[in-house]
Amino acid sequence: MARPRAPSGADAPKEPHAVSLKVLRLSRPSLSYQYPLPAAITKISTKAPLSYPSAGSDDQFILTPLLTLPPAFGSVYVGETFGCTLSANNEIPTDEPGRAVTSVRIVAEMQTPSSVAALELEPAGDSAQSDGLQIGESLQKIVRFDLKEEGNHILAVSVSYNETRVSPDAQAASGRVRTFRKLYQFVAQPCLSVRTKASELPPLEVNNKSLGPYGKTRLLRFALEAQLENVGDGAVVVKQTRLNPKPPFKSQSLNWDTMRPDMSAAPLPTLNPRDVLQVAFVVEQEEGRHDGLETLQKDLRRDGRATLGQLSIEWRGAMGDKGFLTTGNLMSRKRS
Repeated sequence: MARPRAPSGADAPKEPHAVSLKVLRLSRPSLSYQYPLPAAITKISTKAPLSYPSAGSDDQFILTPLLTLPPAFGSVYVGETFGCTLSANNEIPTDEPGRAVTSVRIVAEMQTPSSVAALELEPAGDSAQSDGLQIGESLQKIVRFDLKEEGNHILAVSVSYNETRVSPDAQAASGRVRTFRKLYQFVAQPCLSVRTKASELPPLEVNNKSLGPYGKTRLLRFALEAQLENVGDGAVVVKQTRLNPKPPFKSQSLNWDTMRPDMSAAPLPTLNPRDVLQVAFVVEQEEGRHDGLETLQKDLRRDGRATLGQLSIEWRGAMGDKGFLTTGNLMSRKRS
């Protein structure tokens, strides 16, 4: 008969941790909805189906001034700042007073599709100190991370602490360091889809004094167009679109942010889901600027294309959530 295998440490029952970890996403609330009865029903008040009717509310409007907390994790978009609260809680039962938790430490990192970044932890309000947690207390930290890539993201959180058993005479009998690690995965989706097209315009000829009275210099000019499509689930307000030109170019906006003849400010465009906004810029080579000129000439000789710059877009969500997106370097069409 085969000899029974000796039990190993891995086979031993694992003792539950004295500290638990809770991760809650920080997001803005939304306006709650109401469903009033039709006004044709005269025997029943139109405010009857409302949870919190008031004299000053419009019972015929679907949105109410009440706020609703998000019922689920929700969607996460590229360009936004992802925020969450990490809470380490002392879970020792009250009927076990001989155990103490000290030196609680939380470490977090974000694993993106291309890199791993250590996260800075901010204290959250009046949470307990990390040197010791009483029974029922918690140590809370806030994590914020700017989302710049699409795809899977993993929030990795490690918690370490000292668990000490105290004898009845109030002296420490034994202690050990315990640690555990948890992973939280989510997917970052695009909120705005950007498609661009650059067309070369006739060059601008200017006098060049270094070439004599009849010398001319040809300055390159391009028209850059971009289509912004809202591929998210909610409406957004586009605050600004700005082209950051690469030397020796300068840019001029042809959009709503340009000055009107009557000096009035144009309203900011609102994009509902699947709406498309067209923006355009004129990109011109700056006269007399030598910074970046040599690189431009090399690119034109090698690839027949010029690097115009990067497009920066800033928007706000329905409840004021900030969003920011910067494209890569935009190129002109290849010359035939």
